[in-house]
Amino acid sequence: MLARLVAQKLGERTGQQFIVENKPGASTRIGMDSVVRAPPDGYTLGVANAVSAAFPLMFDGFAFAPGKDFVAITPLGRAPSFLAVRNDLPVKNAAEFLAYAKANSGKITFAAGIHGSPPHVASLLLMKSIGVTAVAVPYKGNAPAALALGAGEIDFALLEYASVRPMVERGAVRLLAVTEPRRFSAQPEVPTGADVGLTPDIEGMTPWFMLVAPARTPAAVVSLLNTHVREILLAKDVQDKLVPLGIQAETSTPAEAAAYFQAKRDKLTVLVRELNLSLKEP
Repeated sequence: MLARLVAQKLGERTGQQFIVENKPGASTRIGMDSVVRAPPDGYTLGVANAVSAAFPLMFDGFAFAPGKDFVAITPLGRAPSFLAVRNDLPVKNAAEFLAYAKANSGKITFAAGIHGSPPHVASLLLMKSIGVTAVAVPYKGNAPAALALGAGEIDFALLEYASVRPMVERGAVRLLAVTEPRRFSAQPEVPTGADVGLTPDIEGMTPWFMLVAPARTPAAVVSLLNTHVREILLAKDVQDKLVPLGIQAETSTPAEAAAYFQAKRDKLTVLVRELNLSLKEP
């Protein structure tokens, strides 16, 4: 939805048609691999996300390195995650949830989502921070995980707002905290992780999105796209459309975007090592 909104606005500004093509599979590698292999002529772009930063930890021979395999154009936004619990879990707030998790160590269950994804790693970080062992239940993405949480199949999940919103509106899921330094405008009553004493590392696991192009794409093309997309994301009508999707618009220069990508990769590498976690497929 984010890609389609940006594509629509780019088309309006340039008088050209931007076609959004879905290429799912292999934890987004298939889509990003198609970007890497595309001619660097400015006619193929990609929307990378936080999972892309984990590629060297997930796949052999696919570093997806900024500057070498792709050029970062600009961040597009972040999707704040919420600590969400099934409605019949006997807790009313984050403090009670942490106490419940400790009392049910080894039995409490959570949605793992894509292996190595921000919700997966953040959930493990949360449990480690309080000395609890939890049972990871895999789901093929956040939407199925949200449905499972609403159905009571699992105890908790860290999910972005767009996935969990329908379950919240039905009263099947409750939000206990947002993993951001600031409260989210669509759910201002939900406290931040810092408010309730969650580990700061969880904030670093917020899902994010970035517009990229094949390496060696001409600098003039990258600069032009950066200018257009930054103006698009700063427009109030666009930001108003993003909030219901659970996305906070973000933008920067290409150099800042590349540095952001690398910083996220470096941090994730450290956290995965600390968790003694392997992200490679068995």
